[in-house]
Amino acid sequence: MPTKNEILAVRALRNRKTRLEERKFAVEGVKGVEEALSSGWTVHGLYATADSNAPEDWPAERVSSKDMSRMSTLKAPPGVMAVMGMPDLESEIASSPPAFSLALDGLSDPGNLGTIIRTADWFGVEGIWVSQDTVDPFNPKVVQATMGAIFRMPVWTVDLPKVLGDLASNGAVVQGLDLEGDALWSLKNDQDGAPRVAVVGSESHGISEDVRAVCSEFIHIPGGGQSESLNASMAAGIVMAAWHGAGLKNG
Repeated sequence: MPTKNEILAVRALRNRKTRLEERKFAVEGVKGVEEALSSGWTVHGLYATADSNAPEDWPAERVSSKDMSRMSTLKAPPGVMAVMGMPDLESEIASSPPAFSLALDGLSDPGNLGTIIRTADWFGVEGIWVSQDTVDPFNPKVVQATMGAIFRMPVWTVDLPKVLGDLASNGAVVQGLDLEGDALWSLKNDQDGAPRVAVVGSESHGISEDVRAVCSEFIHIPGGGQSESLNASMAAGIVMAAWHGAGLKNG
């Protein structure tokens, strides 16, 4: 059984500052924990209640349902939790731009970010750059929404205008999603294999001026209805699907 201090330490990971200082985060549910255990990332703790559906061969520490509720961020805890170490993703940033990546500027909704990470994993995106004012990729709600994709998809929190400017200088095509841009359906694979970055702005303010300044071009998603806009995760998903369908993923 975990001690009171261990339980408090897990609860403290709800706070972004604590997560960054400790370089740890929590993941809940059999699917997420299964992905975590197979990721090769450091496991700092593995907990399960007696009535959970955790595999019997997992070396999980037994906890009471009451203590699991205290550690969990969910209203109905699934009874399985792992505390994982954050990887040193910055050291994995390639010296040359990824062939196919996303950039997220100022996204605040954890569910949207988690869904984007999961969708990017589906379409084979090679990485996601997020601005420093975007929600923490290791926020519990983000991790939950990724359904394990957080362990496969590199997400780099960076000085976004600087990084995108550097990528553009190295030959990448930085495409900002904007209502005044060219129609997404008109995209063609005519960039001689140049790396591509799609930039999605915040749900309320769009792409910031500093990021707009380093975009190579702008694209928009044509629609025929009356809604003013799409949410960020839906827009990002449509762009990724269009790129994939147009054969742009691999240049």
